[in-house]
Amino acid sequence: MSSHQSQPVSRKANQGSIRDAKRSAIALAIAALLSANAHAQDAAAAKDDQETKEEAKKEEATSLDTVVITGIRGSVYRAQDIKRDADTFVDSVTALDIGALPDRSVTETLSRIPGVTIDHFLSVGDPEHFSAEGNGVQVRGLTQVRSELNGRDSFSASGGRSLSFQDVPSELMSGVDVYKNQKADMIEGGLGGTVDLRTFMPFDFDGQRISASVSENYGDFVEKYKPSVSALYSNSWDTSVGKVGFLVDIAHSELATRTDGMFVRPFFKNDNNDLNGDGVNEELWLPRGADWRTLEYERERDGAYVAMQWRPTDAIELYATAFQSKYDELWFEDAIFVSNDPLQVALDTSQPYVMDGNVFRSGRLTQAGGVPMGTDIRASHRDSKTTDYSVGMNWKLTDSTELSTELQYIKATTKSLDSTVSLGVNVPYIDVAVGDGGVPSIGVDEQFTGNPNNYYWGFTMDHQDDNKADEVAWRADLKHSFDGGFLESFEFGVRLTNRDATSIDTGYNWKPVFQTWMRGWALPGTGPMPPLDLNSTVNSSLVHLNTFNNFYRGDANTPGSFFAPILETALGYPGSYQDIHDAASPYYNCCITYARTELDNRHTNVQSEKTQAAYAMLNFALDDARIDGNIGVRVVRTKNSAKGFLIYPNVSYAPYLGAGESEPVTAKNSYTDVLPSLNLRWEAADDLIVRFAASKAIARPAFSDMQAYQVLNASPRSGVTPPTDGSPLPVSDLELTGSSFDNPYLEPMKANQFDLSLEWYFAPDKGGMAWINFFHKDIKDYFRRQSQLVAYPGADGNEYNYLISRPVNVGTARIQGAEIGWNQFFDFLPAPFDGLGMSANYTYIDSSTKVPNNLDTVPRDTDGSLFGDQPADGLSKNSYNVAAFYEKGPWQIRLAYNWRSEYLLSVGANGYNGGDGGIPWKLPVYSDDYGQLDGSIFYKITDHIQLGLEMNNLNNAEQRTIMEQNAAGRRVTSWYVNDTRYAATLRVTF
Repeated sequence: MSSHQSQPVSRKANQGSIRDAKRSAIALAIAALLSANAHAQDAAAAKDDQETKEEAKKEEATSLDTVVITGIRGSVYRAQDIKRDADTFVDSVTALDIGALPDRSVTETLSRIPGVTIDHFLSVGDPEHFSAEGNGVQVRGLTQVRSELNGRDSFSASGGRSLSFQDVPSELMSGVDVYKNQKADMIEGGLGGTVDLRTFMPFDFDGQRISASVSENYGDFVEKYKPSVSALYSNSWDTSVGKVGFLVDIAHSELATRTDGMFVRPFFKNDNNDLNGDGVNEELWLPRGADWRTLEYERERDGAYVAMQWRPTDAIELYATAFQSKYDELWFEDAIFVSNDPLQVALDTSQPYVMDGNVFRSGRLTQAGGVPMGTDIRASHRDSKTTDYSVGMNWKLTDSTELSTELQYIKATTKSLDSTVSLGVNVPYIDVAVGDGGVPSIGVDEQFTGNPNNYYWGFTMDHQDDNKADEVAWRADLKHSFDGGFLESFEFGVRLTNRDATSIDTGYNWKPVFQTWMRGWALPGTGPMPPLDLNSTVNSSLVHLNTFNNFYRGDANTPGSFFAPILETALGYPGSYQDIHDAASPYYNCCITYARTELDNRHTNVQSEKTQAAYAMLNFALDDARIDGNIGVRVVRTKNSAKGFLIYPNVSYAPYLGAGESEPVTAKNSYTDVLPSLNLRWEAADDLIVRFAASKAIARPAFSDMQAYQVLNASPRSGVTPPTDGSPLPVSDLELTGSSFDNPYLEPMKANQFDLSLEWYFAPDKGGMAWINFFHKDIKDYFRRQSQLVAYPGADGNEYNYLISRPVNVGTARIQGAEIGWNQFFDFLPAPFDGLGMSANYTYIDSSTKVPNNLDTVPRDTDGSLFGDQPADGLSKNSYNVAAFYEKGPWQIRLAYNWRSEYLLSVGANGYNGGDGGIPWKLPVYSDDYGQLDGSIFYKITDHIQLGLEMNNLNNAEQRTIMEQNAAGRRVTSWYVNDTRYAATLRVTF
């Protein structure tokens, strides 16, 4: 045990869910010994003895208050205290020193908590782009997670309601609490759970504290070094006007990673092969093709935090905080991908091939005129910033009555450009061997792909976002305590918010340059595509030869030497786009024009939301029965409004539908929710706690799902060629659809939820505890996209039916499961093994959904056949964490393994949907099970200086996704590898 001073983490004055933070592990040990004596007494004397014991506990805890345990052990003890003292179901990770959270990002830290999982993709539901640090956070399989900073609202301007946890500097955090059930005084919105990020306050430290950390980060695959630095200064003074405290904390962090991915695309039933030479073609399931890509990711994360506290008297405390998080993210990929008609793919029977029945295993894939492929550069650059200003007061009006109030202003902005520029090349063939779960083998004619004369410009695609949101929130809480009796206290509070959000979303503006399907109308004849001329100024400056060095760490058989646009081509939007399209225009017969996407009113959506909430809660206790708890109700009124535009089609072959006109759209919605809650805690025996909680929770829809911006589209039906003489197509030859359609009349998802747990603190002075927690959620008004025909007027005065897809409240779900955990330090072992410790937890989740059948909600195979019921997306049935610690003398060593089982990523994600052959198809895509080993080693040079090495992905984990098909079977569809990351870290604390 160290005598080094490190004060516990601060508490929010209004956060009744966690009791006084100053209860140390030693005080818990004393309480356990005294409670053991109580069981030796008879029932008549127990009450009197209990009062004596409580006085002894207070005196001894006070005398030992300066002895504080630090390091890994101290963090485990602190998290144990929070869990034990909580008034509802809470799990935590804490840091007693700056930069001492166990992981390099908040997202990765959250994945250590039982019942919390993260995915390793850059955006939720995207199976094609891996994320090294993790992204989406689910609590008990649900993505509807509320985010808070010190118990207050915190969000990113990304169309959602929560904070992008990867945007927040972990170095600024003193801890992370995950609430898994509700109390009446908690802010509504955490249907899956509530994640509260905690920061330090000046009075958390005894006098002055100076801390700093410096790291050099290295990714062994990307082979780049990136720095991180953080610093904290805190001090407090006793002055003539009371106690005053000041704290400032800053952080800067950079990261670079590389991910290589391989893909085998969906299988289609084709009948263009005669394998046995009998003149009759067999029906074969052949993949569309195979492709690969390399993605590099770079990010910079900056944070600044300032806090002030003033305690003029023992009865009054005032405080103010300012927090800012900035995130600059750039990822770019070189991708080789198939862009062919999958129904034209054939098997070259002159080459060796292997079939499993009528399902392809390996062979050469061909197509008349060559297999169209694309070589692109895609770059996504995002800048985000969240700023929070808060002031508050805690006032003890009398010995039994307390008032607290807070005023908060939060502002968030996000700007992004997602830009893709592609070349095209029609390769003679693709050799593919799909393997048995291992990486596939892919081959092409490299002499052909290395010749620039075989390439042509394919397409450009830009997507821009410019979002901002701000909110003013005020709350006031009154607590009155009673002297003795069943009722301990009564709490009442109100909270008002006013949030405005303006979103500019241009959608994905895909524009062809040259495509094979343009032959015969936009392009002349059926000859070769206009060649890429590297002698031209435009082409020579915008492309290069990519050889894919060290692809997949050398563990995959893929061809190299493809020409592709360079990064500056994508980031050069709009100038580079204009150059490419201008150079192509002389080749057109007709009909193809280019116009840059404007950030104008047509792409703008304005939303506002006001909430009014009030709650009342009773805290009660039966001392003789060792039962306490709370019961209450929260009532909240929500008012939403959205303003946007309806955009009509603008295509030359359907002038009767419109000419791109826009008309304003305004929508308003309101609803009231009544949210009761009950929490019970029973100390059945010394250090044995039984908990029960029941509550009703809601999750409001994301702002991006409630926009009023709507676009009507018209395109030729499959097999219909637009006329070149300007004459219109009949409406029967058109597909009329709606894109960017959202639903401003959505209401929240709702859940009735229950928790029951047994917690055993078998060695509270040694971090020893074990628990099991059972949970159940009944959810209704699920968010799901559904399609329906909606009539809109045309320019000719007639009405036309468009197939519109929009999110609706529909269906129900049931989620239930259990969490089991155990922590312990093995002090009873002989030296030097008495420094060992271990933490383990396991979560099991079972789910079922009932959603009415609809074109958008029922997955469909490429041959039109339907799939059975799918599980809830994002939900792994099994997940676990195992961590081993060693802390003795100057050494702190930690190894942690995190694993989650297969889960549904999405249905019909990009690359896994289409309408080929007139059949709309959407395939379910699952993330395969994934486990990652991380670790750290720190050596304390002095009481004030630590030097260490932090490591991520030590096992070089491979992320895979699984594509589900019926007749073609269920198989791995993508494979990813990325860096093992290292960070050499120096920490200094005075």
